[in-house]
Amino acid sequence: MPVTLQGPGATAFTSTEDKTYWVRRMLIRATPKLFYNQFAAKDYIPKNNGMNVEWRRESTIAASTTALVEGSYPAETVPTVVTVSASVAQYGQYVRSTDVVQAQAIDDIRAETSDNLGEAMGNSYDQLTRAIYNAGTTVQYALTAGSRVQVGSGFRMTSAELREAVATLETNNAQPFEDGGFKAIIHPRVKADLLNDTNFLNAQQYAGVRGNDNTLFSGKLGRYYGVDFYVTSNAQIGTSLGYSGADVYYSTIVGKDYIGVVDLTALTAEQIYHPLGSGGATGDPLSQVWSIGYKFAHAAARLNESFAVRVETTSSLGTLG
Repeated sequence: MPVTLQGPGATAFTSTEDKTYWVRRMLIRATPKLFYNQFAAKDYIPKNNGMNVEWRRESTIAASTTALVEGSYPAETVPTVVTVSASVAQYGQYVRSTDVVQAQAIDDIRAETSDNLGEAMGNSYDQLTRAIYNAGTTVQYALTAGSRVQVGSGFRMTSAELREAVATLETNNAQPFEDGGFKAIIHPRVKADLLNDTNFLNAQQYAGVRGNDNTLFSGKLGRYYGVDFYVTSNAQIGTSLGYSGADVYYSTIVGKDYIGVVDLTALTAEQIYHPLGSGGATGDPLSQVWSIGYKFAHAAARLNESFAVRVETTSSLGTLG
C-alpha cells in the first residue's frame, strides 16, 4: 500500500515509483565441510590400465613362542595375501541455459552456476566415500544397545564412548596418523552432546589451553583421548532407524589406511562448458543453448575393517533423541 509522506508538498510514494533494487552480488550457499576423503589413502589408475583396482597386504605372521628342537627345523610359515578391490565409476551433472539468459540476465549466471556445480562435485565426492566409511563392520552401539534398533533416547556420545572406541582401535593395532592422532568425523549435534559431557568439560577447563583458544570459547574440539574431531553436517544420520524411531548418528573414528580412494589419471575431475552453437546443426541449429557441467571418476574401499570404529548414538538435539 502507498506510504503517506508527511510535510508540505508531500506526495504518496506509490508502486509506480517504488521499484525493487537488486543487490549485484549473489548470496553464499549453505555447503557442508568435506572431510571423508581427507583421511583416505589416495591412489590413481594410469591410462589404459582398466577401471578396477586391487590393494594387497600380507596377513600378520603370528609370534613364535615355541622353542626350536636341536637339529630339527619347524614347519614352514606361509603368509597369506589379503586383497581389497574396488571398481571406478563416473559421476556428473550439467545445467543448460539459453542465449537470452546469457545476453540479458542481470546476474552472471554462468559464473554462479559454475561455482554451484563445483560445490556439488565436492559434495558428491564426499558422500560417495562416506557411504564406504559407514558400511564398516567394526561398530560400537552406545551404552547397552546391542544393535542399531536398540539405540534410543539418552544414548549419547560421551567421553566413555570415546575411551571404548580408542581402546578398540589400539587393541586392533590400528595406527594413528602421522601427527599422532586418530580422526573422528562427527555431526554438529553429536558435538553438542560431547560438550555436555562432564569429563570432557573438566578436561577443557583444567587441562586445556587458556584464553579464547580454549575449546569452550572457540568451539573447536581439538584433540581428546588421542582423537582429533572434524565436525560436519555431512556426517551421516540413520533417520528413524533407532529405538522407537529415533535418529541414529554415525560418528566414525579412523586410523591410518582405513579407507583408500582411487581416481583415473586420464579422466581427472573437470568442469565442461559448451558455448552457444556447439551442439551443431542438429543439436543447436540456432545457437540458442549453452551448458556447463562436471564429470569425475571415483572409487573407495575399506582397506582394513578393524582400523575404524563407527559409534552409533542418538542426540539430545535430534528427533526422539
